[in-house]
Amino acid sequence: MEKKLDKLEMVIQERRMRWLGHVTRMDEVCIPKQALHWEVVGFWRDVVRKDLQRMGLTWEEVEALAQDRHSWHQRVALCIGDAG
Repeated sequence: MEKKLDKLEMVIQERRMRWLGHVTRMDEVCIPKQALHWEVVGFWRDVVRKDLQRMGLTWEEVEALAQDRHSWHQRVALCIGDAG
C-alpha cells in the first residue's frame, strides 16, 4: 500500500509541476500568472516550493525553463523519476 501511495504522490507532484510550467508560460496579464506572485498564505504555493527544492530548482529557474514546454516536461519527468 505504501508503494501505491508513493507512486500517487509522484503523479500529483508531476501534475503540479506541469501546471506550474503552464501558468509560467502565460502572459503577464493573465490572472493565474499574477496569482503566482501574490503574497497569500496558501498551501499550494508552499507545496510547490517544497517540490522545487526537492528538484533542485529555484522559482527563477522555473520561470526560465518552463518557457520551452517540451524541455520543461522532460525536466519534470526526470526529476520525478529520480525521486521515485
